[in-house]
Amino acid sequence: MSNKDKNIKNFLKPRTGKRIRQGYFVPKNPEKYKGDVTQIIYRSGWEFKFFKFCDENPMVIEYASEPLGIDYWHSIDKRQAKYWVDGYMKTKNAQGQEKEWLIEVKPNKYILPPKPPKRMTDKQTSSYVNHAKAYLVNTDKFKAAKAYAAAHNMRFGIITENFLFGKM
Repeated sequence: MSNKDKNIKNFLKPRTGKRIRQGYFVPKNPEKYKGDVTQIIYRSGWEFKFFKFCDENPMVIEYASEPLGIDYWHSIDKRQAKYWVDGYMKTKNAQGQEKEWLIEVKPNKYILPPKPPKRMTDKQTSSYVNHAKAYLVNTDKFKAAKAYAAAHNMRFGIITENFLFGKM
């Protein structure tokens, strides 16, 4: 497979297992999907809920799953890497204005800096370090996605449980 033909859907299929919720989303409104409707991959229950929202919401006129890979600088590994954005959607408001969005679906805790644990047990320290690494990598990815979106007259948005489940 040439680098030009590389697509995350070709080399990273959904996984299965007891605690894993991944699969192929089947839309009620396939005409809204931009791409192959048999390849709408969700990698979490939250992504499934996001695609259901896109499919059923009349303000969303078009959407896609993992539409593109964006190159970014991975500050922990000190190398270039590729970030596959979770989704794309085009919305139309009541005034008829359209906006295009690159969307990431993430738990709120992974977009905020970690708080140091009160007690530094091995388990808490390990969890804190892992969270800190994930936060740094996500910051790198989001910076690249925001720049890409701005350069293409789009917006970058992060959807968390606050949006998906109405938590505030």
